[in-house]
Amino acid sequence: MKNLHFIILISCCIFTANSQSKYPTDFFSSPVDIKIAIAGTFGELRKNHFHSGIDIKTKQKINVPIYAAQDGYISRIKVSTYGFGKALYINHLKDFTTVYAHLEKFSPEIQKIAEEKQYMQESFEVDFSPKKNKILVKKGQLIGFSGNTGSSTGPHLHFEIRDTKTQQIINPMLFGLPILDRTNPIIKSILIYHENGKKEIIKAHENTLGDYTISNTIKVQNSFNVGIETYDLLDAAPNKNGVYEIELFVNDTLFFHNKITKFSFNETRYINSHIDYAYYQQHGIRFQKCFLEHNNYLSTNQKSTNHQIGELLESGTHNIKIIIKDSYQNKSSLEFTIELHKETKTQLEKNKNIINSKQVFEFKNDDCEIYIPNHSLYKDHVFIYKQYTDSNMTYPIYKILDDSIACHKSFIISIKDHNMDKKLRKKAVIGKIHNNQINCLKSQWKENKIISKSNSFGAFTIVIDTIKPVIQAHEISNQSIQYIISDKLSGIKNYRAEIDGKWILMEYDFKTGIIKHTFKEKPKGKSQHLTISVSDHTNNTEIINKTFFR
Repeated sequence: MKNLHFIILISCCIFTANSQSKYPTDFFSSPVDIKIAIAGTFGELRKNHFHSGIDIKTKQKINVPIYAAQDGYISRIKVSTYGFGKALYINHLKDFTTVYAHLEKFSPEIQKIAEEKQYMQESFEVDFSPKKNKILVKKGQLIGFSGNTGSSTGPHLHFEIRDTKTQQIINPMLFGLPILDRTNPIIKSILIYHENGKKEIIKAHENTLGDYTISNTIKVQNSFNVGIETYDLLDAAPNKNGVYEIELFVNDTLFFHNKITKFSFNETRYINSHIDYAYYQQHGIRFQKCFLEHNNYLSTNQKSTNHQIGELLESGTHNIKIIIKDSYQNKSSLEFTIELHKETKTQLEKNKNIINSKQVFEFKNDDCEIYIPNHSLYKDHVFIYKQYTDSNMTYPIYKILDDSIACHKSFIISIKDHNMDKKLRKKAVIGKIHNNQINCLKSQWKENKIISKSNSFGAFTIVIDTIKPVIQAHEISNQSIQYIISDKLSGIKNYRAEIDGKWILMEYDFKTGIIKHTFKEKPKGKSQHLTISVSDHTNNTEIINKTFFR
């Protein structure tokens, strides 16, 4: 049982999150028995998604005990190579669900149930829902141990609170967990979007604590927009975390307001419109836009005006104020002035080769077909298509739009090749070229076309994969068997291990390439036969056989 005195002591020091929150601040307890240090906040900006929970540090260790935050029952057990890795879902009263992800292992009772399902399905990856109330847990009960499984980049606990009915994710920092935050958000700079397409970065200067300004008046013509580079700091860790709320005022009138209280998983790719995607791709800095593009339907946007700043203003000096808040109502503000010059706009001739972002777009020639669903782009774009050859590539390269243009939905690309040997077709996939590396996509042949889906634009080509995966012995002992598996092109599709003809559970960590079986039974003192087979996505298969004594 957790140290309740510790929890009470820390709770007394909490700066209460939003006292007007509709969420209970005394319902959930901490899922860890150590001081909570946050490595990632709710809604934080990540690659292609908003962070869906909070990341609790575990002192860079695995096997830190994890506890149920409230009474309930285990509603889902998931073991995955990627994503959340080993994860538990608990349903509670008041229609809340908590999620505990990247676990090293579950508590013994839950671990036994998970392994029974893995052996039944002969699969490391399982995802199932035990019957309601079959596995009851009490508040503070041990349910697992922290780890680094799935797509985690270091040992920690990913903790979520969801609405059980809608599965919307809710900001856990609004529930009174013992998290200390007395630090104002940091404002680094702004990005001015000029009407002519130029982007101007301007550094912010902190005058007093939480009070930022820009030294000079910014000159603009007609209309413009603003983006902001900002992050938050919490007391117990130095990590640069995401902010909770952004407000932009023009002459004291609210123009834009984003507040990340909750969102749905099907909204999360709107991050690529919420930030300046092109600037991030080119410079690695995320500016959050204080305006909405046409096809950004992110529900966290509380207010956005349909026109650009300046469209309804007269020439002259105007005041801009941006307020940044964290989940504990610490806030910083940035104020600056703009000098607006209104001029008569020259009517430009419209480019006929524009993709209407609200409609389906199709392109077809003798070599390539492209299908982009409606609302895949956040705004209209000029269609870019180029076909060329490269001495390093066997097949032509097809450039579709550009890496700097975000894609909300996956689009379909079909490449025609009438001359490819039918035997080679089984080994062919479409690959996306990025930074001189090829990322192979799941592909299939239909008639004389190889077809694939991609959720990002760029350069594509056909790749032939006839190379088998590699299996390397890593460690064999009385305690465990470990091998390293890898595949350079189409990637590992599946693997299987047997001892004396019977399937054995081998856990797979894609980050290290290690597959591992841990023996639970005592050594039998006899020779045993191990078989491991690994296949890639073009069905090249490598098999090894080894006799060992145990």
